[in-house]
Formats: sequence, C-alpha cells, structure tokens
Amino acid sequence: MKTYPLVEKKFPLSLFGFNAPIEVNGYEPTNNPLVPAINPNYVFNKEVLRDVLDFMDESFGDGLMLSGDTGCGKTSVIEQIAGRLNIPVYSHTCGENDRFETFVGRWDLVNGNTVWIDGILTKAMKEGVICLLNESDLLLPPEFSQFNGILEGAPLIIEQLGGQVIYPEKGFRLVCTANSCGSGDHTGFYQGVNTQNMATMDRFLVVLCNYPPMEIETDIVSKYVPSLPSDIVKNMVRVANIVRSVYANKEPEDDAVKADINSDISLSITFSTRTLIRWATRTVRMHSPLNPAPVKYALERSLLNRCADKSQVEAIEAFAEAVFGDIYNPQNTN
Repeated sequence: MKTYPLVEKKFPLSLFGFNAPIEVNGYEPTNNPLVPAINPNYVFNKEVLRDVLDFMDESFGDGLMLSGDTGCGKTSVIEQIAGRLNIPVYSHTCGENDRFETFVGRWDLVNGNTVWIDGILTKAMKEGVICLLNESDLLLPPEFSQFNGILEGAPLIIEQLGGQVIYPEKGFRLVCTANSCGSGDHTGFYQGVNTQNMATMDRFLVVLCNYPPMEIETDIVSKYVPSLPSDIVKNMVRVANIVRSVYANKEPEDDAVKADINSDISLSITFSTRTLIRWATRTVRMHSPLNPAPVKYALERSLLNRCADKSQVEAIEAFAEAVFGDIYNPQNTN
C-alpha cells in the first residue's frame, strides 16, 4: 500500500480568507487521495474556523463535535480546512448498526486469503490524521462510549490481533458531526438520533454551527451561480431564512411576510445552504421560453417535492410569492 509521508508546514491565515499575522500548522502538499478537494467558492464562518483551528492545533485530550441543523456546513468546514492544510481525513457516516469494531477493523477474505483490514479509527491513529464520524449521534450510546479511552490518551488495543497496541500519532484528531448536542432530538425531525452518555459528551468540545448570515450566504450562492442576477439571489436567501424561522417556530423578521404570517403554520422541512444552491443552479438551467416560471419550477424540484403535506407546500410557495412577486409565478398575471 502506498504511503504519503507527512511533512509539517506553516500556512498563513489568509489561506482561509482572513488577514491576520497568524500561522496555522499543516503539511506539505501530497497526492494523498484522502486529502479533501478544495472548494474555491467556500466561505468560512470566522467563529467556527477559529474554534476548529484551535482544536486542530491542540486537542487537550478532547474530541470535537460540530452540532447543527442539516446542511449548515458541519462536514464541509472540516473538509475545507483539511484540504487547505493538506490533512488526510478518514470519514464514515454512522448508523445505529455500527459497532466500535466497525472503526477498529475486521478480518476479511482477499484473493482467497484471510487478512486484517484496519478501520478508519486505527488508520487515523497510526497516521496522525483526522477521523471524522458524521451523524455520530446515530450511534448507540454503549458503542460511542468506547471512544472514551482513546480521547483520554489511552492506546487502542486490538483484541482480534492478540492485543496489539496502537498509540496515536501526534496529529490524530477525533471529529464528530451531529444534528443534536448528544442530548437527543427534541424537534422530532431527526429520526434515529440517540441521547448519548453524559460521560462521553464530557470528553467533547462542542461547537454550534448555524446557517451563514444573509450577506455571506448571498455571496456563497453568487459564487456558485454568477450568472444569476444579484436581486434574484438575495430574494432566494430571504425565502430560505423565512422558511428556517418558521421551521424553528420563530417569527420571521422579513417584512414581506412578517405581518401576514399564520401563527398556526409549522414546517417539517427546511432550507439547507445545499438546497439553496440547488435552487439557484436549477433556476438558471431551467430559464427558457419553454419555462416561464423557472424560479417556481426549480423550487419545487429542489425542496417542495420532498414534502408530502400540501399545506406546508402552499405556505412556502406563499412566502416565495410574497418575496418575489410576479417573478415567482408570472402565469398568475395572465
């Protein structure tokens, strides 16, 4: 198996879009396929960037948990930081059927021979890189708690290999993402989320992630779809934030709907930044003489068709029409 030696290197903070006389630890570039690809359109949240970089510099025996709603950038911020610092990432999306052994390794049959294959935890510890567990709150508490010893600095002991001892290399970091903070799902929107053991959560530095501020999210979408007029992008972001507010049972601050909002409306779907970019992208692609309402058409396929509740679909369409006016559904003016 090909190896990719890690050679330490300092990087300026300007690499992340911020100017300050600060250098960040990383590695010389390699061709390691586990180093995430850099997205040049990515915009960092300053507070989240600060917390993650601090953790990467020194973990103090903690794991890092990024918590927030779906699509708010929990995974992408780790990947984009790692990509710029040339840090390999071993990642896995968790499920309730995962066991601690999933991350340690397994015996498998390869070309007729029984061989041991390291799991992502073992590999990350050996190489001194990031082990990323996405949707970590889907793990069963007894399985998640088995990471406690590793976070306390204890070596990994692989019983299947006769008690082989693995000590973590210097740069090893355990990073988790979750829709909760380990205390379970109180919204009813994230099925399968488990309440984790308090002793386990006590070993994590928890960083709360939110959707970007409107001006930053507008900039993000514009970078992905530069041909879309800026006023259309701004209104898309406005609609997304209205939907997010109602989803979170908060009153929208947008004047277009603030006075007319029905207090009885509740939503079971919301706008991630990913969905917002999809809406903008599909709007541009569907703009043609054959489609007089590309904004409406793209919203349906980007978000609304996932919702089985007709009243919720009508509510979101009402928000969009209030913000966009005749642009949303020009057929209504005929």
